[in-house]
Amino acid sequence: MIATMLGALLIAIASGMLTGLFGVGGGFLVTPLLNVVLGMPMPIAVGTGVMNILGVSTAGLYWRRQSNLADYKLALVLFGGNAVGVYFGTHTLEAFKARGLLTLNGTPIPAADLYTLVLLLALLLAIFAWMYLETKRTRPPTIRVGLFAHIHIPPYAEFPSLEAPRLSIPVLAYFGLFAGYLTGLLGVGGGIILLPALVYLVGMRTHRAIVTSLFMVWLTSLVAVVTHAYQGNADLPVLMALLVGGSIGFQIGMSICGKLDGLKLRRYFCYVVLGVAGMVLARIVAAFF
Repeated sequence: MIATMLGALLIAIASGMLTGLFGVGGGFLVTPLLNVVLGMPMPIAVGTGVMNILGVSTAGLYWRRQSNLADYKLALVLFGGNAVGVYFGTHTLEAFKARGLLTLNGTPIPAADLYTLVLLLALLLAIFAWMYLETKRTRPPTIRVGLFAHIHIPPYAEFPSLEAPRLSIPVLAYFGLFAGYLTGLLGVGGGIILLPALVYLVGMRTHRAIVTSLFMVWLTSLVAVVTHAYQGNADLPVLMALLVGGSIGFQIGMSICGKLDGLKLRRYFCYVVLGVAGMVLARIVAAFF
């Protein structure tokens, strides 16, 4: 038990640093590591992970409350789809749990663990490839215009924080639905999707995207916590260790964030994503051999 709590504390420190640096909630690191390192079943890891995300992101919002970088209007438009997505994602995870055990090379493994790890690996590799290619550009644009600015589906809304401020409300809502679904299913807080999406799809500058992402992570994880608590997906002693470690790590990450420019932040973020993908791949391979 002591080893488990110590492992959870170290995982949470790393997660908290990521929250301070990138505003991603750290769920994409906490959830797989609770499964891979501590051996926690994925449904419990997902539920415990989103509860930790709520605590750490709450602290993050408090410490960034005077930054004036968050676009609350944009976050609330996205949240409309987010809340619905969390509901469907959680119920998909429960359906995976109902599949019971799969036998791979004579070794039983919970279906929920295998399915969610494979989906998480695909997501992480796609995000790494996308961000890595972008950060290799030699001349970043002087005006950032996201892909969503080129999709014209009425009605529209104006977001003064953007350099191309007119965006389609249905496009934002459906994207919020997708990000919320991933939170409910994989316990990744949505931040792993939100940060690159706010930069490349919406068109935000990196530091503003970090704080807006953090606010969105808080809203989404609040819904996810209620849903997973109802399903009984939580380990409270481990959660306490995660919250303590997350608070420590967040302070470290936030102090580093202000010293890095946007390009370096995005580049370091994609390397972190690749590292987590490697750990998830190792866990999947281990299940087959």
